[in-house]
Amino acid sequence: TNQFHVWQFNQFWSLQLGALSSTMAGLTDGFGIPYFTNDPSNGKASPTVIWDYGSFLRDAPSINTLLTQSVINPYPDDQSTLGTVFFWIGFGITGFPALLFFFLTLRREESKRRFHYATTIAMFVSMLAYYCMARKQGGIALYDQVATGESPAYRVFYYARYVDWAISSPLIILNLCMLAGATRALTAGLMFSDFLMIVTGLLGALSVTGTKWGWFAFACCAFLPVLVALCTVLRKYAREKAPEAEKCYTWLLIITAISWFGYPIIWIIATGTHAVSVNAEIVAFTCVDLFSKTIFSFILLFSTSAIEDASFKDPEKMELPTQYTQSTIYTGVLKS
Repeated sequence: TNQFHVWQFNQFWSLQLGALSSTMAGLTDGFGIPYFTNDPSNGKASPTVIWDYGSFLRDAPSINTLLTQSVINPYPDDQSTLGTVFFWIGFGITGFPALLFFFLTLRREESKRRFHYATTIAMFVSMLAYYCMARKQGGIALYDQVATGESPAYRVFYYARYVDWAISSPLIILNLCMLAGATRALTAGLMFSDFLMIVTGLLGALSVTGTKWGWFAFACCAFLPVLVALCTVLRKYAREKAPEAEKCYTWLLIITAISWFGYPIIWIIATGTHAVSVNAEIVAFTCVDLFSKTIFSFILLFSTSAIEDASFKDPEKMELPTQYTQSTIYTGVLKS
């Protein structure tokens, strides 16, 4: 017992010095926390100190709880066989379409490849992220402040999926804007708002205290204008195009709206409150990615007529004739 109290005292000051060094270096607002790893020599868990992210725990009771939980259950809540399998499933459902879309891009005329470029890049980025997480990279063990009893004191957070979302999610917005025929200014604004949503969600996920809910609120505020624009302005633009383009946009809007409402729900249950395990979080996010990326991409790229209508009716590239004759009115130039 005395040895444990001496070790606890030393770890307390390690926390303080770790926080001071981290703050002075300007790296994080976090602190150095004891994290247990297996010692290859004896197979037992031994404490080390790693850098972690989140709000600094200044009070002694919180630090005492952290150390106690670390001794009771020194191993973090991480992916097991189920989580790894679903990461590889995610790798497959993004990797195969990525290769397929790449070859489809090569077969398209160069002037009709803009949807293929955006979609293929998004799928390749997602494939790399899933490979990274399946190999148990792109994650960090965060202190689980809501853990009680024999629950693990740490929970592995995979930030690699946020890197994926920060790139692929704006590309989904870009596809919808191009299909509807939105202006460049509106497209850039919606892509930036979507990117801001991902960044603020990441900051919330990296927070280990109640600060996370403030970041979550900011992410929802960034998501709101995107959702409103997709359901109103862009839908109006799509309706003014050919029926095929409107039909394709409607289906993609339904898929996007449903799946994107799923992300914050999973974030609250898994990342925010830790009500479910890391494995359940992996399964849920993988299933939502299947709808929001893979199914979305197949519907978009295989709706050939809708893509061609959107490609040839870009309002910022269309050249109107200098003289309006009977033939130009008949061919629908004025109507476009």
